[in-house]
Amino acid sequence: MVTDDMGITGAVFTCTRDNASANTVMLAEYEKIAKDQEVTTQQPWTFRVKEEDVRCIAHIINIAVQDALKTLKAAPAEQAESYRCEQGAARIPRSSESNIEVMNTLGKLRRHIYVFQNRRQWKDALQRQTVAAGLKKLQLSLDMPVRWNSTYEMVSTVIKLQTPITAICATQQMDLSMRDIALTPEDWITLYALQNFFYIFVKPSQKLQASSYPTLSFAIPQYLKMINKLKALQKEVGISSTIGLACIAAYNKLNDYYTLATNHRWSHSGVATICDPRMNLNVFNSLWPSGTEEVKRNRVKQQFHDVFNQYRDREYYLEEEKRDAEADLPQLPMEPDSDDDLYISHSIYQEPEWKRWLVEPRPGPATDILKYWAAKQYQYPIIAAIARDHLAIPATSAPSERVFSNGADILTKKRNRLSPETLRYLLCLRDWGHILDTEESEAEDADDEREE
Repeated sequence: MVTDDMGITGAVFTCTRDNASANTVMLAEYEKIAKDQEVTTQQPWTFRVKEEDVRCIAHIINIAVQDALKTLKAAPAEQAESYRCEQGAARIPRSSESNIEVMNTLGKLRRHIYVFQNRRQWKDALQRQTVAAGLKKLQLSLDMPVRWNSTYEMVSTVIKLQTPITAICATQQMDLSMRDIALTPEDWITLYALQNFFYIFVKPSQKLQASSYPTLSFAIPQYLKMINKLKALQKEVGISSTIGLACIAAYNKLNDYYTLATNHRWSHSGVATICDPRMNLNVFNSLWPSGTEEVKRNRVKQQFHDVFNQYRDREYYLEEEKRDAEADLPQLPMEPDSDDDLYISHSIYQEPEWKRWLVEPRPGPATDILKYWAAKQYQYPIIAAIARDHLAIPATSAPSERVFSNGADILTKKRNRLSPETLRYLLCLRDWGHILDTEESEAEDADDEREE
């Protein structure tokens, strides 16, 4: 097993993963293996699926939006050829279902994009109209089933090109049947409404998939912001409207996973948020402002307190081991006229460390929290240890997926005999910033020269 090879099986206490059923089976097996690891004072706990399974929020957002697209009856087709229009025979499928305005609008849009992509006259006309309108040339692309943001990008790109597209469709003589499926003013209103709906998920997805700063501390705030925005949009457009029904579908899915993430005995996302000095416990007063939500505020506070007690106990036993080791050392004889009695300290009551942390002044939003904790680790040693562990947990599996996708850049046709161990080292060193792409390119060039 990889973690055995690296000697970290006993140290792994969380795993961020997507919802694939294979991952569920894998983690159940991993828990069995981790139970056999020797428990030490330094690492007194082992991996448990129930508490340490962290779901990838980017994947959850994708599931939520895909559910919304199903409600809109607007999920993209598996094959782009589904939108092919024969010359003079452009049409969209008819349906007798209710709430089909989004389905019809996207049906028209996707067929227009297919035509702009695959017919030279249409493509050239769009470029000319784009230049005439003083707009930047953009590439139209169809969306795909597995990526919700591809639908957002498709809609937002078309909206940017609304002026040239409308001009072409109103005056074109290249295919008169396309006028039967032209985008109407009502269709454009629907596209703008869709863009507003998708935009709820854009910033959270980008923020939580980063790899250059801690992300788990943003998980609960972003969950709640998305949920609150869905409620507001649903109220704005109407509960029974098509977009309103999509809001309900996305809300239900997000709320299910949010409840799953925060109802554990130890909520890693809640603890990480409190360990972020820019937010601390105060952020929950903003996220849960009403008196009826005091139970939620108290729950996340108690979760943090429980984790603090766990780390405090570990620190106590580590200090005890250290004292026992020092007691076994030969003792120096006491001086007959020692001044040690002058330095005897008297105990002074001090608030527990976790309580002091909860009232610590919050720094600005641009604060580098890793540098912050480097400076505060002696003032809050136990919470610094909690922050070190919990802020290192990624909110999404994107960073690890990014590492593996880079493997194709390392294993090339001319460089295909690397051992698994060497490949693993290269992947890690590149991801950690110790090897730059330019250095690898120079190494490959040197290999090519030697072969020649």
